[in-house]
Amino acid sequence: MKHYRNLSIGVLLAVMLAACATPYDTQKSFWTFGKGFETMQIAPDSWQISFVGNTNTDRALTRKYVMLKAAELCQKAGYPYFSFNNEQTNRDSVAQYGAATTTGDILWGSSTIDKETSTVVEVTGLKSKPSSPASRIYNTDYILQHLSTES
Repeated sequence: MKHYRNLSIGVLLAVMLAACATPYDTQKSFWTFGKGFETMQIAPDSWQISFVGNTNTDRALTRKYVMLKAAELCQKAGYPYFSFNNEQTNRDSVAQYGAATTTGDILWGSSTIDKETSTVVEVTGLKSKPSSPASRIYNTDYILQHLSTES
């Protein structure tokens, strides 16, 4: 009986966690079901940052997370400015789950589609702000002071 109670508590916790957007501090791994951040330095002043969120993580939130992560990386490396060289955001259906029953010749049921939102950017840190930039330039300190990880 105690085993069933512990199992029920575990299932309840898993359901509650699945109902929330993927948190900012999540690193992509097997244990996070492939959700979260993955960063890779591709040059001394450049990084590729990807974030994958669950069904409850929308496009705006994934972009905000990536913007914050870019500002953190650039500040840590001593770059007061940065730019996005490439950016791609997708919202894809990744699975469908359902349950059904039959009554005579009629099939009754419901299903849900699991989606994930992903953003991938290439970020370049800049020591100074160019006078006529080819792309938008972001101020690292401004981003860190004005964006939060709240959804």
